[in-house]
Formats: sequence, structure tokens, C-alpha cells
Amino acid sequence: MEQNVDIQQFLKSQPGFESLSARDVATFAQMMHVALFPAKHIFNLKSDVGHTLYLIMDGAVIMKSDDPLTGIEEVHLLRVGEWFGLLSLVENLPALGGFSASEHVTVASFNRVQFNDLFDAAPNVGRLLLYMLTKQLARALVLQNKKLSRKSQHVSSI
Repeated sequence: MEQNVDIQQFLKSQPGFESLSARDVATFAQMMHVALFPAKHIFNLKSDVGHTLYLIMDGAVIMKSDDPLTGIEEVHLLRVGEWFGLLSLVENLPALGGFSASEHVTVASFNRVQFNDLFDAAPNVGRLLLYMLTKQLARALVLQNKKLSRKSQHVSSI
């Protein structure tokens, strides 16, 4: 039960969650599992179908993915408060990148069955997660469009 109090407080400090009712946050927190993982723990490999959403509570996670235009591997460091696995959780799609712990990391996790149940138990939280997915997809689309634009400008100047 102590873990749920910690995750509830942590969730309330996250953007979007501060406006949710204490009941909704408590329901979501009870569905989540908080765990500590060692450095180099692999959460998933690129192209694996994910089944879990993760929220970093302490530590950092490395995301490695290939740039779709160049094929060059890109590395991003995800820190406290960042989510990963949302697209795989919602759409049952293969991960675009691999995720591993860069150091000891504490994460709260949430699986697909719980995600489906969330809309009955706490629909406001479910809608918030879908909104977060929309924002994540929009950022990825803008970034990809910028890369495509730079590539087409480079090709047309040759």
C-alpha cells in the first residue's frame, strides 16, 4: 500500500494529472506496478511488440532507434517523468526503438489488459493517456516532416 501512496503523489506531480480527481489518480495508481531495475536492464528490443507502458520515476532509460531516412542509429535519454511504450500499448505495434536502463531505474508500469480496463474504472485517466498519445504522435510527425524537408532540400540542391 505504501507504494500506491508514492505513485499517487508522483502521478499528481505529472502534467495533466494535477487536474484529475484524487479517486481517478488512486484508481490508476492501484493498477500500476512500481519496480526497480538494474543498469542495462532491457525493457524491449526494437521491433518487439510492446505490452507495457512505463513511467520513469527515478533514474534514466536509453532509447535507441534508427533514423528512417538515413538508417543511422539515434540515441535519446529519457528521464524522470517521461513515458515510453505508449504506442505499442495502444496499437499493438512493434517498437520503433529499443529501451534499456542506463542506470538503476524505478518505473511504474501498466499493461494492455489494465489499459482496456481503465476506461471502465477511470475514464478520465484513459482519455488523458489517449491525449498524451496524440501529442506524442504529433511531435514525432513534426520531427519526421522536418527531416524529410531537410532531405528534399539537400537532394534538390544537388
